[in-house]
Amino acid sequence: MSDFQKYLDEAFSKINTSDFSDSEEDLPRDNIYKEIQQLIVSERKKQKVTQKELSQRTGLSQANISNIENGVTRPTIDSLQKIAEALGKRLLVCFEENEEI
Repeated sequence: MSDFQKYLDEAFSKINTSDFSDSEEDLPRDNIYKEIQQLIVSERKKQKVTQKELSQRTGLSQANISNIENGVTRPTIDSLQKIAEALGKRLLVCFEENEEI
């Protein structure tokens, strides 16, 4: 492991993620980011792919993969596309009718 990676791992381990959490008003009724996190983690584990392997396949840092999976950062569409392709999936985006009463 490089000195820079050790530095990043140490620096990110000191971040208190509660400092970045959204207030309830800012969160959509169905939190799409939570759903994305769960889909990525589930598919990665289903395929027995480590975060490091996914990082290598996508070109994203392992820290970035971890932050996406833990909800620390919100992934860009470009990042989601890379993750989907690395897991042999296709990224789909659609709009559906809102079912609020």
